[in-house]
Amino acid sequence: MKKVKKAAAILIGLMVAVLGFANDTYAEETAWDIENTLDISECRQGDTVTMSINLKGSGTSLPQEIHSMKGTLEYDSSLFTVENADILPAEGEKVQSCSFDQSSGTFDIKYSSNITVQDGGRMLQIRLHTAADASTGKTTLCVTQMKWEGSAGGQPVEIEHRIPARITIAGAEVQSAAGDVNQDGKVNLTDAKLVMQHYNGAKTLNSQQKKNADANGDGNVNLTDAKLIMKYYNGEIKTF
Repeated sequence: MKKVKKAAAILIGLMVAVLGFANDTYAEETAWDIENTLDISECRQGDTVTMSINLKGSGTSLPQEIHSMKGTLEYDSSLFTVENADILPAEGEKVQSCSFDQSSGTFDIKYSSNITVQDGGRMLQIRLHTAADASTGKTTLCVTQMKWEGSAGGQPVEIEHRIPARITIAGAEVQSAAGDVNQDGKVNLTDAKLVMQHYNGAKTLNSQQKKNADANGDGNVNLTDAKLIMKYYNGEIKTF
């Protein structure tokens, strides 16, 4: 009976030790996260957006030795284009190989020797090229399923990250068209009227409208510009 109790005590002790070790391992693995940040919060059709993927710890976490890393970029391929050359790992001079699969969004990076990434340090950057015909509105970008390994035989670190960076896509910037103050594609008396209203303080023009209203290009919007627009409308002049 004493032997049975002794064996049970040993078994319970082993279970506690194993569970304790498992909890320690889990805590170590979840001590890290990643953070996706964008260089801009709004882009236009045709613009390039740069996303930084940073290592994020508790503030007391030890630096990470990284020999290889991989992950998945979640993005709308109808809005953005990403190629292999747009994956920019930290310490690029030590990169042995870097691949990106456009269909799945997965990237795989291997170094010739370990790099060290501090808490808050950058792991990589990704350039995303906004399509010229991209739909306008809000969208998200996110790197998830990050995994990195140190030296051979080391325990890999895996993070399932689902906190995206948010960005708004706006239409392509309207090009300046002298005289077309209301940007309707025409130069007529309505545009001249808007110039006079702005000059008299009755109307406020936005930056693009001001550029278009400055018909003579002297940096001012005044009655001279209104007269030039009327002359153009009446056929007295062909250009400004």
